[in-house]
Amino acid sequence: MNFDYDVAVIWSGSGGLTVSIGLAAAGKKVALIEKWLIGGDCTNYGCVPSKALIDIAKNGKYTSVSDALVQVRKRRKNIQDEETPDKIEAHGMKVIQWFASFKDDHTLHISPSDLTPNSSPSEEKWNCNTITAQNIIISTGSHPRFCDGLEDLKKEKILTNESIFELDENIKKLLVLWGGYIGCELAESFQNLWVEVTLIQRNSHLIPREEKEASETLKSIFESKWMRVLTDTFIVSSDGSSLTVKYKSSGKTENLDFDKVLLALGRSANIDGLKLENAAIEFSEKWIQVDRYNRTNKKHIYAIWDCVSENPQFTHWANNEGRGVVRNILLPFPKSTTRKAVLPAVLYTNLEVARVGKSSSDLEKKYGSEWYVTKKMDFSANDRSKLTEDEIGFVMIHFARISGKILWATVMWKWAGEMISIITTAMQNKTSAYKLAKVVFPYPVKSELIKKVCDSYVLYTLTNIKSEIWYFFRSNILQISVAILWISLFVIFTIYKNTTWLSVEELFFQMYNFIVSSAIFGPFLFIIAYVIRPLLLLPGSLATIMAWALFGFWPGLLYLLIGAIISADFFYILWRIFWKKMLHEEGTGLISSLKSKSDQSPFMAILMTRLLFLPYDLINIASWVLKVDFKAFNLATLIGIIPGSAVFVYAGTAFYGQEITSFSDIWENIDISTLFIAWVAFVLISFWAKYLKKKYGK
Repeated sequence: MNFDYDVAVIWSGSGGLTVSIGLAAAGKKVALIEKWLIGGDCTNYGCVPSKALIDIAKNGKYTSVSDALVQVRKRRKNIQDEETPDKIEAHGMKVIQWFASFKDDHTLHISPSDLTPNSSPSEEKWNCNTITAQNIIISTGSHPRFCDGLEDLKKEKILTNESIFELDENIKKLLVLWGGYIGCELAESFQNLWVEVTLIQRNSHLIPREEKEASETLKSIFESKWMRVLTDTFIVSSDGSSLTVKYKSSGKTENLDFDKVLLALGRSANIDGLKLENAAIEFSEKWIQVDRYNRTNKKHIYAIWDCVSENPQFTHWANNEGRGVVRNILLPFPKSTTRKAVLPAVLYTNLEVARVGKSSSDLEKKYGSEWYVTKKMDFSANDRSKLTEDEIGFVMIHFARISGKILWATVMWKWAGEMISIITTAMQNKTSAYKLAKVVFPYPVKSELIKKVCDSYVLYTLTNIKSEIWYFFRSNILQISVAILWISLFVIFTIYKNTTWLSVEELFFQMYNFIVSSAIFGPFLFIIAYVIRPLLLLPGSLATIMAWALFGFWPGLLYLLIGAIISADFFYILWRIFWKKMLHEEGTGLISSLKSKSDQSPFMAILMTRLLFLPYDLINIASWVLKVDFKAFNLATLIGIIPGSAVFVYAGTAFYGQEITSFSDIWENIDISTLFIAWVAFVLISFWAKYLKKKYGK
C-alpha cells in the first residue's frame, strides 16, 4: 500500500516535535498535525511561561500582576518565534494546522479546528480531507482537570494554566487548588507579586509525592511569606464569589472569598474527538494503553506523553519517549525501550525540590523499613553554602543496605534541579554509593554535599559491618539455603561422574536402565528425577524421552504429567525464594511486555504458552517474574500440557520395549508410522493453539 506520509504525528507538543524533527532529519516523509499552537502545553501555557513568571516574580521588580504577565508573554514569544509553522517545516516536514481524528488505523480525517486549546470540530467538519500514513504517533497531551464542588463557580472566576498567563487585570485575592507542582509554583509566584494567596491541599502534605521533610520545609517557607496554606482541606461547595471548605482535622467549615480561583487539580488526557475506536485502538475513558515500546495494540501506532496510561506528566519524559519512538521506527530490530529510564522531577519553587527514584513511604511499603538506609545532610554542612549564606535545604538519599544502590534522592536547594542530574546519572548507570564516594569534587562546590551523604552511608556500613553482614544472612537465609542445595546437587553429580568415569550418555542410560529394572520404584524414581532435573539444567525433552520408552503410553503419560506438574510448582516456588529480592523491580524484555497480558488473563496466558510448546522451565520462571496467580498457573499448566505430553508419549511408544544402551540404539527398529502420526498430531495441536490464541488471547 502506498501512503501519503511515512509518519503522521498528531499534535506538536514537546514529544510530537521530538518525533517529527527526528524522523524528518532521518529522511522520513512526516506530517505534523496541530489543531492549536505549535509547541503545545510546554511552550504556550506550561513550562515556558511558568518558569518565566517564577523568575520575574522572585526578583521583586514587579508588584503588579498585569505588568509581570506582560513580561512573561514577551519572554514566551521568544520561544514561540522559534516554533512557527515555517520554521518547523524548515526541518523537512509538512505542518498541518487542522484537527486530526482516525478514519481507520492508517487513515486520518483532518478538519478545520476552532483554534481553541480543547476544542473538537463539529460533526459536519469531520470529513473535509484525509491523509494516510504508515506510522502514526499520538502525542495529544492533557488538559486541566475539574472536581466536584465547583459547579457554581462563575466561568470568568476560574483560571487554569491555559488561561492564567493571559490575565490583563490585577487581582488581590487568589485561591489555588491544590498543591503539587503547578499549584505550588504559581501560588508562590503570585504571592511574590503581592497577591493574597490561599493554597488549599486535600492531602496532609503540601507536596504528597515528595519527602515529608521537603513538604514541611516548603510549607514553612510559604507561610513565612504570609501565604495561607491549608492542608487536609476539602471543597464542600461554591458560589459566584466564595468557596466553602471543610477541615478534616476539626470538621469545621469556612467560607473563603476570592477574585480568582486557580485550578491545579491534575491533568486528564486529550483523547476526546480522536475517534480511536475507528482504528481499533485500546483505550479507557482516561488514557491510551501502550506496551514498553510506546506502541498501542496496533503496532504501527504509537502514543507518548500525557495521553498514555500512568505516564509521568513531564516534558522531559515526553522527549525521552519521543527519542525512543524515533529509534524504534528507524531501527525496528532490536527494539529498545525508554520507559524504564530513571526519571528526575523538579518543583521549581524559589527553593527548588528535585527528586529521583522512589520515596521512603513507597520503599517501606514495598520492601520494609529494614531494607534501606537513609542519609541526610543539610546545606549548613557545606562550606560554599556558609560562604554564600544560603544554608537552607538538604540532600537526602535512600541506599539499599549492603549494596549501596541509590533508591531515591531528594535535593532541596535554590538550584536543586541543576544538581539532581548527578544522582540521576548514578542511578541510570547503577553507580553505588561506594563508587560515588570516590569521585573527586572541586572545592568548594554545593554538589559536594552529595559526596558527603555517600561518605556518610559508607562510614555507617563499615562501622556496622557485623550487623550488616548478619542482616544479609538473616534476610537471605532462604536464598542461601537454595543456593547450597543447588551447588550440592552439582557437586554430588560431578563427583559421581568423575569417580565412575562415565560419560554423560552413559550416565543417562545407566539411570534409564536402573529405572527399568526397578519395577516397583521405577515410576517414583522417574517422577523425582523429573522434578529435580531443572536444578541440574537438564532439558525437559531429555527427561520426556525416558517416559516414552520406559512405561508405554498411558502409564508414561500419567507419570510424566505428575512429574511435570510437581516440577512446575517446585521451580515456580524455588525461583520465588531465590530471586525474590534480586528481581524486586518489574522484569524487562519479553517478560515485561507479557506482564500486562498475563494480568488481564493469567489462565489464558499460561495455557497458550503450554499449548504452543514454549520452553517449559522458562515459562515456570517467567510465571513468577510476571507474578501470575499460583492457582491459575497450576490449572493452566495441568490442562495445557496434556495434549503435548500425549503426543510426545505416543511418539515414545515407537521406542517402547527396546534394549537401549546408547543414543544410536534409539534409532534402530523404531516404528516410523507411530512417529509420523505423532508429528501430524503435533502440527494439528500447534495450529489449534494458534487459533485459540488469535480468538481468545490478547
